Amino acid sequence: MANDLDKKIIRQMEYYFGDINLPRDKFLQGQIKENEEGWVPLEVMLKFKRLAQLSEDPKIIAKALEQSEDCIVVINEDKSKVRRNPEKPLPENNDQHIKTLRERTAYAKGFPLDAELNDIINFMDDQGPIDSVIRRTGKDHKFKGSCFIVFKTIELAKKFVDLKDLKYKDNELVKKMQTDYYANKKKEIEEKKKAQAEKKQAILKENAQKIEFPSGAILHFSGIPEGQQVTREEIKEKVGEESGFEVVYVDYSKGDQEGYIRFSKENNAVDFFKTLQEPVFDLGEHKLKLKVLEGDEEKEYLQKTSEAMAMQRQKQKQGRKRKGNFGGKKNAKHTKKE
Repeated sequence: MANDLDKKIIRQMEYYFGDINLPRDKFLQGQIKENEEGWVPLEVMLKFKRLAQLSEDPKIIAKALEQSEDCIVVINEDKSKVRRNPEKPLPENNDQHIKTLRERTAYAKGFPLDAELNDIINFMDDQGPIDSVIRRTGKDHKFKGSCFIVFKTIELAKKFVDLKDLKYKDNELVKKMQTDYYANKKKEIEEKKKAQAEKKQAILKENAQKIEFPSGAILHFSGIPEGQQVTREEIKEKVGEESGFEVVYVDYSKGDQEGYIRFSKENNAVDFFKTLQEPVFDLGEHKLKLKVLEGDEEKEYLQKTSEAMAMQRQKQKQGRKRKGNFGGKKNAKHTKKE
């Protein structure tokens, strides 16, 4: 009969060769490929830290595996090598398999930050049987106090989640299905993005309101034939000469058939328009139709213009900040087998 140590060894070995770990464990996959029949020396397996912590004696590991009920991992005749049981091949790693794994995975939060993985696994065994416990860590690689627990069946996962007042030592656990956890996280992220966007828009509008424009200083023009190559500079120079007023900006892109002319001072557009016998302006071979923006039309255009200017200023400000940030090369990450 398997004792406590044997059970831990069996569980750890079956995790290494199990449905969850083996498909993503490049090191172990490489070792399996080195032998035609997929045998891996126990000496190699002892490079895995968690197994070595349980026992560094290949004989003890072999003896423990002989008592496995699931027989996921088998040993060779001289008890020096192990492999995944050929009669229990890995399931195809397709979308359906991934979906099934997620459906029988639960999320639990509330473990002490110094909790050991083996202690959590022992605790979860009483709620199982389980396939694995995955401790969640932050960017600093420190335990966050939460885990994903993969149960043998969906029913077991749901039963665990439905348990009332389940505590790990003195800490009550918050539990939910992994699918619900990710759905809630997605909603939180979307709400956060929405709040950030609303805040950004509010700041933009506030900054836009600080930008003042003179009234009666905007002319709208139209009538540039499609395909004609007229430039913003041509319009600005010609209108400036004819009107005698300073043209601050021409809101127009080459290829457009209409645009806007913004003068520097109040009523410049109105005064210039009054000097014209007809609401047209000769631009070389083209006759531009003109009108002064007034009332709501002027207000709406200036609001859009002020928001565009505020956004451009914000981008320039962010660009200056980025130029001031200098980062060195990231330290290479080295992972140890567990």
